[in-house]
Amino acid sequence: MGKPELDILLQAAEPLIELAIAEDIGPGDATSQATLPADLLLRGRIVAKEAGVLAGLPVAEALFRRAEPGITFLAHAADGQEVVPGELVAVVEGPARGLLAAERAALNFLQRLSGIATLTRRFVDAVACTRARVLDTRKTSPGYRVLDKYAVRMGGGLNHRMALYDMVLIKDNHVDAAGGIRPAIERARAAFPDLPIEVEVRTLDELRQALGIEPALDRILLDNMSLDQMRRAVDLTAGRVPLEASGGVTLDRAAEIAATGVDYLSVGALTHSAEALDLSMKIAKPGQRQEGDDPAARIAAAKGALGERLVILGHHYQRDDVLAFADFRGDSLKLARDAAQTDAEFVVFCGVHFMAETAAILAKAGQHVLSPEPGAGCYLADTATPEAVQEVWERLSTEGLEDTFTPITYVNSSAAMKAFCGRNGGVVCTSGNAEKAIRWALGQRPRILFFPDQHLGRNTARRLGIPLEEMLLWDPHGPPGAEAIRQASVILWPGACNVHQRFRPEHVHAVRQRLPGVRVAVHPECPMEVVDLADETGSTAHIITLVDTAPPGSRWAIGTEARLVHRLQAQHPEQEIVSLADVPAFCRTMSQITLDKLSHVLERLAGGELAGEVTVDAETARWARVALERMLAL
Repeated sequence: MGKPELDILLQAAEPLIELAIAEDIGPGDATSQATLPADLLLRGRIVAKEAGVLAGLPVAEALFRRAEPGITFLAHAADGQEVVPGELVAVVEGPARGLLAAERAALNFLQRLSGIATLTRRFVDAVACTRARVLDTRKTSPGYRVLDKYAVRMGGGLNHRMALYDMVLIKDNHVDAAGGIRPAIERARAAFPDLPIEVEVRTLDELRQALGIEPALDRILLDNMSLDQMRRAVDLTAGRVPLEASGGVTLDRAAEIAATGVDYLSVGALTHSAEALDLSMKIAKPGQRQEGDDPAARIAAAKGALGERLVILGHHYQRDDVLAFADFRGDSLKLARDAAQTDAEFVVFCGVHFMAETAAILAKAGQHVLSPEPGAGCYLADTATPEAVQEVWERLSTEGLEDTFTPITYVNSSAAMKAFCGRNGGVVCTSGNAEKAIRWALGQRPRILFFPDQHLGRNTARRLGIPLEEMLLWDPHGPPGAEAIRQASVILWPGACNVHQRFRPEHVHAVRQRLPGVRVAVHPECPMEVVDLADETGSTAHIITLVDTAPPGSRWAIGTEARLVHRLQAQHPEQEIVSLADVPAFCRTMSQITLDKLSHVLERLAGGELAGEVTVDAETARWARVALERMLAL
């Protein structure tokens, strides 16, 4: 978050902070004044009690400082970051009376805004495999408009109009009162020629009227339409005007609404129905040990006891405190191969589940692969299940075309998907060798089935000269017809990374305007429109090399996971490095690996217990290894 946005947020929060202090503290906290010495100092640890997305840390800090100027506030997490239960969010230290007096009011702000951010992220993730974006509405609490909409942005959503004055939204009542869509729009353009105009339509006939207006409207809102109506509306509009779906947009329905092809989903529930995120503050005297204070010491002790029997792997997107204990750092496949080259008996993989699976497949006989959090999955990998991909393959078989397709799975997939490719003559690829893999696959058969990441497949195929017209995006809910399949050179599974999907063309345009001479480097999991605007596209390792070898004074805007971007900023102070997105894009599942969880698995391992072991059955491992070895031979 830049300083202008921070200033706007705190300016909007100031009167709310004053009101909160007046109504909650008033002339003073009677309990604290009665029970605590005036000179007592305390330290408070604000901790997450459930998983969610943070928002409002600057507001909480401002309230603590306003209530008691002697308080210091140190954030251990960032707005926009997903936290897990037990994670330390911030440490607050200062005079005990002021600290406890301000606790509830500060947590009220932080819990409310984090609840909005958390719900927003759920909606954003629900539509991440589509092009649709999630919008808020004006259904905010009085006085909280700026804060609530800030929280929506921290969750990855976009703001609709701020208020009635900055956009013309002609709704059904306006249309009826003005005598129709056309007269309402004509009056609006005459009165406010510089404001964007959106009109609400209730039927396809009204949509046709709106589409017939020149110049074209800025947006059309489809009000309470059925899924079939929305699909027909998308076909009728043919991309001429952005479409927004509104009404009945629940979390359960968000994905199917987005799959109709609309551009936006507006969700009032983001701000009027979000549950507060459960956070608490535990206090101690300065210097007094608190639970969870020093997992690093426990990790160091367990690691020392295990010695060369242990190797710890850390993915680039891991937390810095976890990476500090990694013997190897890198991308998933590199780490799996690094571990297999060691004589370590125990391999602890600080990454998500498919990565540990790959390490288990490539491990030496007798090596055990463990995860500090076996439940840490991958949004992208989980979009392609064995059952769903098998259905595609059976459809190709029904059309007599399975012998013309070579399956390719991105390494960000389950062991079962890698095994599928092994059994069916296919191969695994990484973001760094996807071109080689596609060339190899097309040398075996004339067409490819690429999963699970549509963007990596599309971006790579285009670089190899395959036109978009020959690429078919598979729709599991409405599979394409036989003729469309026969005309396709590339079939893309409709999966996407919920981190890289959040980078948008407008981010590129904005950063170029803000930082002249900046070079934009993005991961190929980003959408095609972003990759086309970037100066450099490549794997995480490629992005790291670009920055490591750049001269002092270089400017970079990087489109990948926020922890890696922050690490590069710290490692290269001689360069100006920023995240491409205005809101940091953190990987939720990588966040699930914490120092506490790493310490637990290591301590149990030192005690002779295999906790969190990740295994792959022999048959799956055999075929997955076939697909991996085909890739390694390229």
